[in-house]
Amino acid sequence: MNRPDPTRLAIAIVQIDDVHDLTHLLIERGFGVTRIDAAGGFLRRENAVVLVATDEAGLTRFHAIVRQTCRTRIATWVPAIDDGTVGLYADPVDVEVGGAVLFVLPIERVEYLSGVPNEAVAVDPGRSLG
Repeated sequence: MNRPDPTRLAIAIVQIDDVHDLTHLLIERGFGVTRIDAAGGFLRRENAVVLVATDEAGLTRFHAIVRQTCRTRIATWVPAIDDGTVGLYADPVDVEVGGAVLFVLPIERVEYLSGVPNEAVAVDPGRSLG
């Protein structure tokens, strides 16, 4: 495969409810995707971190796919009040969740590693990895 090296790392933090459709659509559209399940944030709900290495043109397509796939919804949150002895609960609150948070980082260097011994890998001597 003769693809240009990526220049950007796009990171999307999305709701777990959206990540399945998002990753499938990204793969269908030719992106390589890494998914990491996580939990946290204000509501301590499960979410996922989606990583995609791409170039500028791919970044625009990635953004459009995330916007199309990751929707907002209303969730009920029951705040816990910790008094140090027993957990007390306040009245449930409806909050808007979903969408996505995107981060884009520049990629300074890309190295492709494999299980093949170094002697067997064809390397361009004019290209520095370090």
